[in-house]
Parts: sequence; structure tokens; C-alpha cells
Amino acid sequence: MQEKLDTGEIVPIMEAAEELGTTHLRILMLIKEGVLKGEQQGGEWFVTRESVDCFRKHGGDVRAQTACRTSCGGNCGNHRMDGAVTGE
Repeated sequence: MQEKLDTGEIVPIMEAAEELGTTHLRILMLIKEGVLKGEQQGGEWFVTRESVDCFRKHGGDVRAQTACRTSCGGNCGNHRMDGAVTGE
């Protein structure tokens, strides 16, 4: 079950795909894998700006981004104190 998106900025998956140089299907797969945080709203899929920025910051490396999210404890400089990723 997908976690409900917070009130932060969200972007359509087509826009996220363009920014990351991939396809919307890959974005959907990354949501399903828990790498990107996203959900369907009104028939359209969206991802959080924070998860897209974190994915990009880690060079699109799923393993590095997942490892950071789960084990860095916020010490990598990419996360706010509440655990969200900071956008640069």
C-alpha cells in the first residue's frame, strides 16, 4: 500500500520522467519499488518533488538513494530534520 503524499510539491510523472531522462513507465516502477514517493490522484500519477530531487542527487542510482533514505540518519546533507529530502 502506498503511503499518502504529504502537502509538499508534487509533479506529474510525465514531467518527472522528462527531468530524469527516463520514461513514465520507469517512474511508475520506481514508485512501486518504493524508490520514489508517489500516488494516483484523479486518474493521474504524481511524485513528490523531494523524491525526484533525491533520486537525481544520488545520480539515479536506486541502491544509493535507497541506502541513503534508510541508513544515512540525515547525515548526508540531503535531508531535513523531519526526514524529508531537501531540494536544491
